[in-house]
Amino acid sequence: MNGRDMMPACARIAAADPAMADRMWNTTTDDDGRDLVDERMRGKGRMLCAACPMRLDCISRALVNGWKDKAVYGGLDYASRWTLARLIARDLHIDMSGLHRITPHRIREWLAANPDWGERMRRAGRDYWRSVKRRQRSRREYTHDDPLFLPTEPVPDGLVQGSLF
Repeated sequence: MNGRDMMPACARIAAADPAMADRMWNTTTDDDGRDLVDERMRGKGRMLCAACPMRLDCISRALVNGWKDKAVYGGLDYASRWTLARLIARDLHIDMSGLHRITPHRIREWLAANPDWGERMRRAGRDYWRSVKRRQRSRREYTHDDPLFLPTEPVPDGLVQGSLF
Protein backbone atom coordinates (compact mmCIF):
# COMPACT_ATOMS: atom_id res chain seq x y z
CA MET A 1 0.00 0.00 0.00
CA ASN A 2 1.51 3.31 -1.02
CA GLY A 3 0.88 6.81 0.33
CA ARG A 4 -1.47 7.60 -2.54
CA ASP A 5 -3.98 5.00 -1.28
CA MET A 6 -4.04 6.74 2.11
CA MET A 7 -4.93 10.14 0.62
CA PRO A 8 -8.52 11.36 0.92
CA ALA A 9 -10.63 11.44 -2.24
CA CYS A 10 -10.35 15.22 -2.58
CA ALA A 11 -6.54 15.04 -2.66
CA ARG A 12 -6.55 12.19 -5.21
CA ILE A 13 -8.95 14.12 -7.46
CA ALA A 14 -6.92 17.32 -7.10
CA ALA A 15 -3.75 15.43 -8.08
CA ALA A 16 -5.42 13.81 -11.09
CA ASP A 17 -7.55 16.71 -12.37
CA PRO A 18 -7.13 20.09 -10.63
CA ALA A 19 -9.82 21.75 -12.77
CA MET A 20 -12.41 19.20 -11.72
CA ALA A 21 -11.39 19.58 -8.07
CA ASP A 22 -11.87 23.34 -8.38
CA ARG A 23 -15.37 22.83 -9.74
CA MET A 24 -16.19 20.41 -6.91
CA TRP A 25 -14.88 22.35 -3.92
CA ASN A 26 -13.89 25.86 -4.99
CA THR A 27 -15.49 28.79 -6.74
CA THR A 28 -14.00 29.50 -10.14
CA THR A 29 -14.20 32.75 -12.08
CA ASP A 30 -14.94 33.32 -15.74
CA ASP A 31 -13.09 35.68 -18.10
CA ASP A 32 -15.18 38.64 -16.89
CA GLY A 33 -14.28 37.98 -13.24
CA ARG A 34 -17.71 36.66 -12.22
CA ASP A 35 -17.88 33.80 -9.75
CA LEU A 36 -18.98 30.50 -11.22
CA VAL A 37 -20.35 27.65 -9.13
CA ASP A 38 -21.01 24.31 -10.79
CA GLU A 39 -23.83 23.05 -8.54
CA ARG A 40 -23.81 19.56 -10.05
CA MET A 41 -20.10 19.13 -9.36
CA ARG A 42 -20.48 20.72 -5.91
CA GLY A 43 -23.11 18.09 -5.12
CA LYS A 44 -20.70 15.33 -6.11
CA GLY A 45 -18.00 16.95 -3.99
CA ARG A 46 -20.32 17.07 -0.98
CA MET A 47 -21.15 13.37 -1.44
CA LEU A 48 -17.42 12.53 -1.44
CA CYS A 49 -16.94 14.67 1.67
CA ALA A 50 -19.82 12.95 3.48
CA ALA A 51 -18.12 9.57 3.04
CA CYS A 52 -14.59 10.78 3.80
CA PRO A 53 -12.94 9.55 7.01
CA MET A 54 -11.05 12.87 7.27
CA ARG A 55 -14.23 14.99 7.20
CA LEU A 56 -14.22 16.08 10.85
CA ASP A 57 -10.55 17.04 10.62
CA CYS A 58 -11.24 19.07 7.49
CA ILE A 59 -14.16 20.89 9.10
CA SER A 60 -12.25 21.62 12.31
CA ARG A 61 -9.27 23.04 10.39
CA ALA A 62 -11.61 25.17 8.27
CA LEU A 63 -13.36 26.62 11.32
CA VAL A 64 -10.13 27.49 13.13
CA ASN A 65 -7.99 28.63 10.20
CA GLY A 66 -10.45 31.00 8.60
CA TRP A 67 -13.65 29.75 7.10
CA LYS A 68 -14.84 32.92 5.43
CA ASP A 69 -14.48 31.96 1.79
CA LYS A 70 -16.68 30.43 -0.89
CA ALA A 71 -15.03 27.01 -0.92
CA VAL A 72 -16.53 23.79 0.41
CA TYR A 73 -14.71 22.16 3.34
CA GLY A 74 -15.88 18.84 4.71
CA GLY A 75 -19.03 19.13 2.62
CA LEU A 76 -20.02 22.47 4.20
CA ASP A 77 -20.32 25.76 2.37
CA TYR A 78 -19.82 29.19 3.95
CA ALA A 79 -23.35 29.51 5.37
CA SER A 80 -23.22 26.04 6.91
CA ARG A 81 -19.78 26.64 8.41
CA TRP A 82 -21.00 29.94 9.87
CA THR A 83 -23.98 28.23 11.48
CA LEU A 84 -21.80 25.41 12.80
CA ALA A 85 -19.29 27.93 14.18
CA ARG A 86 -22.09 29.75 16.05
CA LEU A 87 -23.31 26.45 17.48
CA ILE A 88 -19.84 25.34 18.62
CA ALA A 89 -19.02 28.77 20.08
CA ARG A 90 -22.28 28.77 22.03
CA ASP A 91 -21.67 25.26 23.39
CA LEU A 92 -18.06 26.04 24.35
CA HIS A 93 -19.11 29.38 25.91
CA ILE A 94 -16.77 31.47 23.78
CA ASP A 95 -17.31 34.39 21.45
CA MET A 96 -17.42 33.70 17.70
CA SER A 97 -14.31 35.82 17.26
CA GLY A 98 -12.49 33.59 19.76
CA LEU A 99 -13.18 30.41 17.81
CA HIS A 100 -9.93 30.74 15.87
CA ARG A 101 -7.93 30.78 19.13
CA ILE A 102 -8.84 27.23 20.13
CA THR A 103 -7.15 24.23 18.58
CA PRO A 104 -8.61 22.23 15.69
CA HIS A 105 -8.29 19.20 17.97
CA ARG A 106 -10.79 20.76 20.43
CA ILE A 107 -13.31 21.37 17.64
CA ARG A 108 -12.72 17.83 16.33
CA GLU A 109 -13.47 16.51 19.84
CA TRP A 110 -16.68 18.56 19.96
CA LEU A 111 -17.79 17.22 16.57
CA ALA A 112 -17.04 13.64 17.65
CA ALA A 113 -18.82 14.12 21.00
CA ASN A 114 -21.91 15.50 19.24
CA PRO A 115 -22.73 13.04 16.45
CA ASP A 116 -26.02 14.86 15.84
CA TRP A 117 -24.17 18.11 14.95
CA GLY A 118 -25.59 18.07 11.43
CA GLU A 119 -29.19 18.10 12.62
CA ARG A 120 -28.42 20.60 15.40
CA MET A 121 -26.72 22.83 12.82
CA ARG A 122 -29.73 22.75 10.50
CA ARG A 123 -32.10 23.46 13.39
CA ALA A 124 -29.94 26.32 14.70
CA GLY A 125 -29.68 27.87 11.24
CA ARG A 126 -33.42 27.64 10.68
CA ASP A 127 -34.18 29.13 14.10
CA TYR A 128 -31.65 31.92 13.61
CA TRP A 129 -33.14 33.06 10.29
CA ARG A 130 -36.66 32.84 11.70
CA SER A 131 -35.66 35.14 14.55
CA VAL A 132 -34.04 37.56 12.10
CA LYS A 133 -37.25 37.74 10.07
CA ARG A 134 -39.30 38.21 13.25
CA ARG A 135 -37.08 41.12 14.32
CA GLN A 136 -37.34 42.69 10.88
CA ARG A 137 -41.12 42.45 10.91
CA SER A 138 -41.39 43.88 14.42
CA ARG A 139 -39.33 46.94 13.49
CA ARG A 140 -41.16 47.60 10.26
CA GLU A 141 -43.08 50.85 10.23
CA TYR A 142 -46.08 50.89 7.95
CA THR A 143 -46.91 54.00 5.95
CA HIS A 144 -49.87 55.01 3.83
CA ASP A 145 -47.94 54.09 0.68
CA ASP A 146 -47.34 50.56 1.92
CA PRO A 147 -49.76 47.95 0.51
CA LEU A 148 -49.79 46.26 3.93
CA PHE A 149 -50.89 49.43 5.67
CA LEU A 150 -54.14 49.03 7.55
CA PRO A 151 -55.81 52.38 8.29
CA THR A 152 -56.70 53.02 11.89
CA GLU A 153 -59.43 55.52 11.04
CA PRO A 154 -62.73 54.36 9.54
CA VAL A 155 -63.25 54.53 5.79
CA PRO A 156 -65.33 57.63 4.87
CA ASP A 157 -68.86 57.13 3.50
CA GLY A 158 -69.12 57.06 -0.28
CA LEU A 159 -65.77 55.37 -0.80
CA VAL A 160 -65.73 51.76 -1.75
CA GLN A 161 -62.52 49.95 -0.92
CA GLY A 162 -61.03 48.12 -3.81
CA SER A 163 -62.61 50.17 -6.56
CA LEU A 164 -60.28 51.40 -9.26
CA PHE A 165 -62.50 54.25 -10.51
